[in-house]
Amino acid sequence: MSDMRLERLKAIIDAYGAHAAHWPEAEREAALACVEAHAEAAAWLAEARALDDIMDTLRTFEHGRVEADQPVFEAAMERFAVEFTPVNKVVAFPLRPRPAPVSRSVIWGVSIAAAACLAGAVLGVNLSLMGLSDLRVTSVLEQVAMIDGGD
Repeated sequence: MSDMRLERLKAIIDAYGAHAAHWPEAEREAALACVEAHAEAAAWLAEARALDDIMDTLRTFEHGRVEADQPVFEAAMERFAVEFTPVNKVVAFPLRPRPAPVSRSVIWGVSIAAAACLAGAVLGVNLSLMGLSDLRVTSVLEQVAMIDGGD
């Protein structure tokens, strides 16, 4: 049953690796027979085994590393969930970094300056209104004097 072409065997080894148990069951026997019949196919299988061994080693290493990095990953995900809230199913990214917190002395200074500005504005408006009142009184008195003087 070695009617499998070498190109197909190469595709199977590239896709599924060197372990025959991972190969498609319907083609497994023909693929194994092709490996036995062709030295080139046996070389492909040896290369695939070496690659599989390296990948298995990396998977073991990565699995151990994932367990060690799990708390860091969870903290990063919590931070992401807090900082990037979805708006209409779109993630809103901040446009600029957050400013540094402002000290209380700066807040007090700004508050006092704002109060002084407000007081100055109120006083200025009152003085202006008082000036207008004085002008009106003067104008009324002048009109009364004109009326009285005309008799």
